[in-house]
Amino acid sequence: MDLDPIFLAVLFIVWAGLGATAWLAIAIVRRGRGVLVGLPLAVAGGIGAGVLVPAAGAHDEAGLLLSLGAALLGGFVLSLVGIRIQKLFQDSGSTAP
Repeated sequence: MDLDPIFLAVLFIVWAGLGATAWLAIAIVRRGRGVLVGLPLAVAGGIGAGVLVPAAGAHDEAGLLLSLGAALLGGFVLSLVGIRIQKLFQDSGSTAP
């Protein structure tokens, strides 16, 4: 039985969870104000950043740990992007005559 697909699926779940964890930390700090758009972006950022590390050639244990850190950082960055996008939409809606 080949365990590679199972291991890859677990990695995707962990990367998505780390992205969501970064979003959760930001949501707690902001007390939930204007963070909803950041959640799907944080999950996508966690998966995307986690995939980039092995794609760049790091396939050993250090690459695994680096991909976990990259997933957390990617989720954090895209959470902030989502918060900024939501803020721009809220600001543009409030200036209507």
